[in-house]
Amino acid sequence: MSLLRVALALDHVARFSGRVVAWLIVPMVMSLCYEVVARYVFNAPTQWAYDMTFMLYGTFFMLGAAFTLQRKGHVRTDSLYAKWSPRRQAVVDLGGHLLMLLPFAGAMLFVGWGYFMKAYVTNETFVSSSWQPITWPFKLAMPVTGLLLLIQGVSECLKCVHTLKTGQWPDVRSLATEHTL
Repeated sequence: MSLLRVALALDHVARFSGRVVAWLIVPMVMSLCYEVVARYVFNAPTQWAYDMTFMLYGTFFMLGAAFTLQRKGHVRTDSLYAKWSPRRQAVVDLGGHLLMLLPFAGAMLFVGWGYFMKAYVTNETFVSSSWQPITWPFKLAMPVTGLLLLIQGVSECLKCVHTLKTGQWPDVRSLATEHTL
């Protein structure tokens, strides 16, 4: 199997998780709307809406990172990068992925798993909230994010290697629609 086909298969994980995670926006917006109506129309604010919103937004933000990476949506200084050849871009990207992204994602997976397990085993709650929701579903997002970033990081590295070999970035969007993985 070629490097590009492996990268496309790994990209499928980010695309699928991104579509699933996008649906977290619905309960987040609904809880915000409920809170606004309860607070300003009925003068009866909730104890749970703020906590629900920050937990869902944090989860949404973290779990969407791999999808954003796959779509080239993270912040980059393009003033120099855009003028470089594809090979030079691939060298810089590969270095960044190997030296920063993959170690960070691995640490997030490892450390996040410990945070999650502690919260799960002890049935930890948010003590800063009068609602006191359990924390483990929120903390589970950390190791899952690390895993998704590792998978997508490997895919990005494979695309860089492909570009170093061919001198051109693969058109992964059109290839992904041509091949059913």
